[in-house]
Amino acid sequence: MNALRLQPGDQVRLFDGAGNVASGVLDQASKREAVISVQHIDEMGYDLSCRLTVAISMPRTHRQGYLIEKCTELGVAGIWAILTDRGVAQPGQSAVDKWTRRTIEAAKQCGRYWLPEIQTAQTFASVIARADEFDLALCLDKSEEAMPLTQYLIDKNPESVLALIGPEGGWSDEERCQARDAGLVSATLAPTILRSETAAVAACALVAAHMRIIK
Repeated sequence: MNALRLQPGDQVRLFDGAGNVASGVLDQASKREAVISVQHIDEMGYDLSCRLTVAISMPRTHRQGYLIEKCTELGVAGIWAILTDRGVAQPGQSAVDKWTRRTIEAAKQCGRYWLPEIQTAQTFASVIARADEFDLALCLDKSEEAMPLTQYLIDKNPESVLALIGPEGGWSDEERCQARDAGLVSATLAPTILRSETAAVAACALVAAHMRIIK
């Protein structure tokens, strides 16, 4: 099987993950390096008018790649791993490095010029302490007082959203109280109980769809 490889003289496009895109020509290429003559650089605006950061109690390792890939494709601004009372995963730096590589692969595949911010695992308390950095901060939950996420988007039309997604065992009572005291509101995505990675993708899709509708 022959692999498709770029040859000297081919046009190429490079991106830095922060909206800067360079167009140029490949001059030289080897297994270890490539020499490119850059012709011009474009600054691309952010994908969506609302930046969504997903703070999530990560699922088991074999489902993490799907979460990272699909959220990147849908325009998520950040993916933060959080440590929760009922969480099953405690990812370290090697996992973060793997997720970062996955975002690059996903961005290249879907033609996105912005990479989501990937952070090392944080405690629940440290994440909710940052709620005031966002126009809207919420916990995805199945509690009785929870409103649909779409309703919050319509009512508040936020430019930045922090969405906390718990483990499949759900939030503990203490975590719910802490989130409420920090000013976070409860929101739902569906009438059914979703896996954590499904909830993350659904949240990204709803925000992306809403922002495109109101543009």
